[in-house]
Amino acid sequence: MRRRPAALALVAWTFFVWTTRIANIWRDEDLSVGDQVGRTALALSFTLLAIGVLVALWRRSEPATAIAVGALAGWSVAVWVVRDVRIALGDHDVAFVVVHVVLGVVSVVLAALAWREVRRHTDPAPAASPPLSRAS
Repeated sequence: MRRRPAALALVAWTFFVWTTRIANIWRDEDLSVGDQVGRTALALSFTLLAIGVLVALWRRSEPATAIAVGALAGWSVAVWVVRDVRIALGDHDVAFVVVHVVLGVVSVVLAALAWREVRRHTDPAPAASPPLSRAS
């Protein structure tokens, strides 16, 4: 696991942002039960993907790690791009928009770093190019 600091950072950030959100969802009296269930499902999707990354890292399986990190990173980017656009275009206070854009940017940056890190460890080494011959 030590060789994957970006993947671990993405997992920790995901737990911090999404898993802690579940309690906030159920404390929000302005949300209907249907909204609470839907938002909880989204938060749980991130939590389960983050657990999948931890399991893959623990098992030291390169293919499983690439799949798990790719799934979490891709889902993070997709959700935050859509979410931040909707928040920015919605009727929200500037502070709310700024906080969520920062959360989204950090999530996307960590996702990109984790994906790059995993790809670096799973891509086969480039083949050595044959020496150039001199024309005589």
